[in-house]
Formats: sequence, C-alpha cells, structure tokens
Amino acid sequence: MTDADEKTGTRTGGEGDGSRRLRIGTAVISLLGLTFGATLAVSGSALRWRSDSALGLFNQSGWHYDNLVAGDGKITLALGVLMALGLLVGAVLLNRWFYAVALASAALLLAVSIFEVVTLVTRPGLTGPGHGVYMVLGGGVAGVLCSLGGYLMTSERDVAPRPVPA
Repeated sequence: MTDADEKTGTRTGGEGDGSRRLRIGTAVISLLGLTFGATLAVSGSALRWRSDSALGLFNQSGWHYDNLVAGDGKITLALGVLMALGLLVGAVLLNRWFYAVALASAALLLAVSIFEVVTLVTRPGLTGPGHGVYMVLGGGVAGVLCSLGGYLMTSERDVAPRPVPA
C-alpha cells in the first residue's frame, strides 16, 4: 500500500498484485478442472458403461451403449472436450464467458451422466453401471465446481476495491 492508500483507507496501488493473484488462481482452478473434470469425462466416455458381473457377456462401452442415442459416450466426449476448451481459453484470456461455456457443458455432462447411472441402476437383470459412467459422473462434478470457481474469480475482478479497515 502507498501512503495515499493508507490515508484514504482503500487499496488501489496493488493492481499488478491482484492481476497476478487472479492469473495464478484461474490457472490453478483450470488445471484442476482439466485434470479431474475433463480428463475423467473424456476417458470415461470410451470405457465400459454397462457391466455384467457374472459372465461378462453384456458389457458395453460408452461408444456402443445406446440409451439416449446410439453411442451415448460420444455425447459425453463432446461435452468433455467443450468443457476443457472453455476452461483452457477462460484461463488464458481471463474471460468469464468461456468459464460460463465450461460451466454449461459440465452441468449438461453431469445431468446426462446422472440420467445414465439412474437408468442403469434401475434396469432389472445382471447388468449394472460400469466404471466408465462413474468416471464421467465424477468428471461432471469436478467440472461444475472448477468452472464455477473460475467464473466467480474472473467476475470478481470487475468489483470496485473495498476499503481496508484501519
């Protein structure tokens, strides 16, 4: 803080410090979102979604499992890639609208994966959900949390500086 800042009780001299903190914060949260959100969602899209624990005759990957459309894993793959792009570009440009795109795609990814898990759990028979759909579910949760954090961090820089208590 400068002498003028101490007299007025506001913090205006640390613009570079706040920008550096914002860069570090968005880089960290985007890296976490890419690691735990997008990577889980993209890799879980191709793994086993329907699992047969008895004989393994009815196992299906996300590419071939058809509940919503033929190959629901392709939907979650596209949403995971869109979430990754939103997190990456949002961190580079410090733009909250790219984080909003990442948040929307992660929320849609989470909704699709919850629907798939509920559908697979409630089906009668030997089959149940495989580990791939659980990975997509975890990636959706991590993606929502990280993209929401990035959105809130980048939108907070537009707020006026607050007075510092004496």
